[in-house]
Amino acid sequence: MLTREETDQLRLQLGNSMGIKIRPKLIKRISVNPANHHIPPMDIEIGKIAKNLEPGAPPEMVLAIFESTVFLVCTQTRGIDQPLPYFFAREDILLVENIP
Repeated sequence: MLTREETDQLRLQLGNSMGIKIRPKLIKRISVNPANHHIPPMDIEIGKIAKNLEPGAPPEMVLAIFESTVFLVCTQTRGIDQPLPYFFAREDILLVENIP
């Protein structure tokens, strides 16, 4: 898991590299019902392994979830090693649980 400082740094890096504004709130978990019918509904939570983040993607540990015009899910390979996280449209999000 990332520290608060690492999460803040990642938020700034992603925002700068993608040219978007990312909200500073900390998200613990999202429930998603993707419009892409090749991906089943799922709960995505920081510190847990997520499967099916996109078709053919391997299971990965979720390190951060950010909110912008879309929701960004960061894993080691997507968001850290490559500056392109997994994306989920706002209309596909059923629940957002923030870290207090």
